[in-house]
Amino acid sequence: MQMRFDGLLGFPGGFVDRRYWSLEDGLNRVLGLGLGCVRLTEADYLCSHLTEGPHRVVAHFYARQLTLEELHTIEISAVHSRDHGLEVMGMVRVPLYTQKDRMGGLPNFLGNSFVGTAKFQLLFALKILNMVPEEKLAEAVAATQKPKKPAIDQAAGATGNASVAKHANELAASAKTGNELAEHQAAAQAAEQAVAGLESQAVAEQLMAVPGAEVVEQPVGLGANAMLEQPVAEPME
Repeated sequence: MQMRFDGLLGFPGGFVDRRYWSLEDGLNRVLGLGLGCVRLTEADYLCSHLTEGPHRVVAHFYARQLTLEELHTIEISAVHSRDHGLEVMGMVRVPLYTQKDRMGGLPNFLGNSFVGTAKFQLLFALKILNMVPEEKLAEAVAATQKPKKPAIDQAAGATGNASVAKHANELAASAKTGNELAEHQAAAQAAEQAVAGLESQAVAEQLMAVPGAEVVEQPVGLGANAMLEQPVAEPME
């Protein structure tokens, strides 16, 4: 994939004018500007996706399996292409693994921002080309959708525990003799009320300060896009 000038991740490609080019010829022309040395054919076609918006655009997705040497050649060529440093900031390899913490690797990568249908195309390619086991892919997607626990929850819990421990120590120290115990019974009751008040206050502050968490879904090969503007287009089955 590529890091674009706008900070979004996407696949190399661009718009094709069907009046002058076939999809593959137009795509190869655009790839020559961003990669420099790769040609795709109709046999590399993978899927199409209709995007909604002011302009109806059909994104045609192509994918080709490469050897490691071929990938190295393309990466080197991309640095010297015309668009490098302008429209394209550089190529990015997708991590196809998940680390022991269940977030490092593919889950963290999927948490980035993607342009258009790029994330959908990536997940579709990883699944249909068997590049990542389906259950591992599902786990990676699910990991990016789990809301993180707000830090204020932990802070409020720590404050409440510290207050309880402090008052418990004070009560234990005050009950050294029978006479002192009688004198401090009233203080113990007051301390318990204070602890309950602190806990209630912490809960109230937490409920006021923490908004409801919202779950937002976020949509060795070479992928490329050929996008075609059509006034009326139907998605390909």
